[in-house]
Amino acid sequence: MSISKKDSLLTFISAATLLGMFATTNQAVHADTIKTPLVAKSQNENKQTIVAGQPAKDDKAATTAEQPENVQPKAEATKEKAEATKTADNNQTTTKNTQTQANKAVAPTTPQTTKTNDSKDSKKTTDKDTSKNQQEVQPTQTTPVEQEPTVFVPQSELPTDDSTTEKATKTDYQLSEEALKVLKEAEINVDSLTKDQVAKIKKINFNDTKANTAAKWTYSQYSGVANKMLKQDERYRIPYFNAKKIKNMGGITTKDAQTGKVADLEIWDSWPVQDAKTGKVVNYKGFQLAVAMMGIPQQDDSHIYLLYNKYGDNNFDNWKTAGPIFGYKGTPQAQEWSGSATVNKDGSIQLFYTDVDTSEGTNNQKISTVNLVLKVDNKKGTVKIAKRRYRHVLFTGDGYYYQTYKQWKDKNKGADNIAMRDAHVISVKGRRYLVFEASTGSQDYQGEDQVYKWQNYGGTEKEAIENFLKITSNADMTSRATWANAAIGIIRLSKNENNPKVDKVMSPLVSSLMVSDEIERANLIPMNGKYYLFATTRLNRGTGDDLWQEADQKIGDNVAMLGWVSDHLTYGYKPLNDDAGVLVASVPFNWRTSTYSYYPVPVKGSNDELLVTSYMTNRGFAAGAGKRSTLAPSFLIKIDGDKTYVENIATNQGVWDYNKKSKNNSMLVSTIKGAHLDGEPIDKSQWKNASLVSHIERTKKTSKKKSATNTNTKVKKVTNKKSPNKPLFKLTAPIKITAIRRTPVVGKDGKQVKTYMGSKKYNVIGKNITVNGLGTQKINGKTYYILQNGYYVLAKDFKLAGTLI
Repeated sequence: MSISKKDSLLTFISAATLLGMFATTNQAVHADTIKTPLVAKSQNENKQTIVAGQPAKDDKAATTAEQPENVQPKAEATKEKAEATKTADNNQTTTKNTQTQANKAVAPTTPQTTKTNDSKDSKKTTDKDTSKNQQEVQPTQTTPVEQEPTVFVPQSELPTDDSTTEKATKTDYQLSEEALKVLKEAEINVDSLTKDQVAKIKKINFNDTKANTAAKWTYSQYSGVANKMLKQDERYRIPYFNAKKIKNMGGITTKDAQTGKVADLEIWDSWPVQDAKTGKVVNYKGFQLAVAMMGIPQQDDSHIYLLYNKYGDNNFDNWKTAGPIFGYKGTPQAQEWSGSATVNKDGSIQLFYTDVDTSEGTNNQKISTVNLVLKVDNKKGTVKIAKRRYRHVLFTGDGYYYQTYKQWKDKNKGADNIAMRDAHVISVKGRRYLVFEASTGSQDYQGEDQVYKWQNYGGTEKEAIENFLKITSNADMTSRATWANAAIGIIRLSKNENNPKVDKVMSPLVSSLMVSDEIERANLIPMNGKYYLFATTRLNRGTGDDLWQEADQKIGDNVAMLGWVSDHLTYGYKPLNDDAGVLVASVPFNWRTSTYSYYPVPVKGSNDELLVTSYMTNRGFAAGAGKRSTLAPSFLIKIDGDKTYVENIATNQGVWDYNKKSKNNSMLVSTIKGAHLDGEPIDKSQWKNASLVSHIERTKKTSKKKSATNTNTKVKKVTNKKSPNKPLFKLTAPIKITAIRRTPVVGKDGKQVKTYMGSKKYNVIGKNITVNGLGTQKINGKTYYILQNGYYVLAKDFKLAGTLI
């Protein structure tokens, strides 16, 4: 279902041929010109990211003294400075219950497949949201809203402007010194440019001097995350979970907040009650507490509930529901979305969440809080909500740092996401702060000018100019880039724990202008004197149509968890793993084992590990009848400074507090085959030669001939006379190889690498350690086994384990 050919997007012989390729292959669907029906709001769908970062004068790390902070400029004086953007005319809305993915362009002859993914902001999903994360569930409506048919017009039939193909003459150039320098470094001959390309290059702003202290998530970094996903690097790939062991959550068959009747609910975004200073899960009078978004499947039903279990209990079946936070008078017009929770000095629970008003057919989001008094009965083993106090809205944006609903509504034409949600509480030196998902305000607003800001691209000069020419030659990508303004924000609260107000609004920690319109579920964890910031996203909320469409085609999904690290609370965030990619999708969205809404928490007794929680199975029975969204098995990731990698350690479903008895690796499987259930679609498995399809077919053909014949079916001899350093064998499936002695991991030059799997301690494979072999290759006359990502080990130091993996 990709729109453009891969080589037309990845090969840049010259700027002229680049434009030519796009003109003939990209049949773009504009992000702002497709209407979709009102659908049930899905959990994490059009959720917008919050990015935050304030320089200079803030709290330094957990061990340093607080310094004076910058005074916030008045919002009212700057609201009118917001830069208007222009895109299309169709306003589309979706509710929280059904997650869709945005703006997927599909070739005219390609049938559209539907997909359900859960995103909070689906009330205003963009054009092809209804094509990727979908099998969209329509909410109950007395007057259904019909979806206008999407009309695909071949590029050959579109009106053209001679300037897009006409060669520029020397009198047309008049390019700046910066532009000429970039073109020279990119090895692009100015004479090869068209008039249209020259005109666009002239508009590039190489010297953006706006005082924005947020860390930028650049287009180059976005591309890096996409490439991690496409390569399925095991350091970042979400583990394969054992599909046969996944079950619905029994403890959430309970009274529904809207109907008051017992129903089998589904669960998506969830979070534990945490210590605001450390982020660790609280032992609350012998219980672990969690809050979660729940509702009846395929209904416009999104409300938050209190869950509880004995502290340290790893049994998924022992979770119970204390009921909806706000009782049984919920409506689709007044929903509650994600947030965080902590314990006050008086033992009450301070809950931060998102109030969502959908009465106008949009998602008007407001960061809110309520104080909860709980009644715990240890004899009966129950927890109840005794009182709800001081419920009020905390923050709706200031217009300057963070977009307000009014700003969004005044300019929105249907393609623009809005976000003011998912507040996460952290306490530093006696003061509480909230980090949250937002959109940038007038200080650095969305608009066409963002497409021409050089700093938004990142990477080398060559990469940047190639990406610039790619985006500006594609109408849909230009439209997406114009609207994209996701951010992670931060505010400081007053000292009244039980009834807080906003004390100070500060500059975003991270922004993704021109790159992405969604970075959600912000989560900030103090560790080793640093602050680790995490968020989740969908690549199809971003500008790179070619990248997320390729991920959809090869993997079947495009979700990810991002991460940054800083020595300071309010500024200075740097991307983890070079591009902020920490976790990437590994299975199709409509499988039982598909996951989203990743929420890491500290591990007790460890200073270099985090436990990642999420929900599993996309909403609205995306994986089939009876398969409700449920809590996923949790798993560990290792933190090493600004690097991370996934550990091969998992737990039961629904574990928040990792302890000595939590590990249960039977929830993991070594290949994608074990993550798949019979009947689930398999046309989007990520490997061709080692895909689930070929593995199943091969298993059928060789079921009577195992052992010795298995080895012969794994590899095929390939003649290679021209280059001794190319693979000698092409694998039709990976093999397991076991080290017979300690042996170094080497690079393409045959020399030992400094780090492997993100750490120096893994650049030597120990005796009897089994790894995945992907073929053999000659390096300097010696035969090596190929590992992932350009690493190798000497073949004579290994023996075949003899089984497919």
